[in-house]
Amino acid sequence: MNLLKQMPIKYFDHYMLRPIKKSDYKDMFEYGKSKDVCQYLTWGPMFHISEAKKSIKSIFLTRPKKGIPVGYAIVDTLLDKMIGTIDFHTKIEHQNVVEIGYVLNQSYWSKHIMSQALKIVTEVGFEVYQYDKIIIKHLKNNTASGKVIKNNGYKFKNSYPYHYDKITQVLSSEMMVYELTKENYDENKSR
Repeated sequence: MNLLKQMPIKYFDHYMLRPIKKSDYKDMFEYGKSKDVCQYLTWGPMFHISEAKKSIKSIFLTRPKKGIPVGYAIVDTLLDKMIGTIDFHTKIEHQNVVEIGYVLNQSYWSKHIMSQALKIVTEVGFEVYQYDKIIIKHLKNNTASGKVIKNNGYKFKNSYPYHYDKITQVLSSEMMVYELTKENYDENKSR
């Protein structure tokens, strides 16, 4: 089995993490068109469903060629609906280090779904893919994302000024950088 294309399926509560697939585009567009969901992201909001199709096909499904897993769809199993993604979107060149990104449909905010998903993906990163370190970032004013990161044992590393011109807005803030090493993960797990 190619672990970059066929990530291990994981369950928690009535949610599932499974590899993203082409047929998820309608659900991706549902949350991807929301200005609130995309306000701290470098992409979106989406204006046409074809953007979601293209995102899955040319971004997620091409990741194994770059040596990183395709990415997880977060699925509400009661509705058989993809409600977000969480993935290792970048591999640091010449290092065994990856960066995680995530997004969640606004209807599912404040339900601890992303905290649980991040816990599982962190475990998969260290135990299945054997990464040495995982990095995760958020814009300073995205405090909800900061809580998710800190609740999963990631340690603040540094920050830097961040400016990004989107089609619909300008992101100008401070980027907060966190990391978790395999060593720290193992220490936390043994407690």
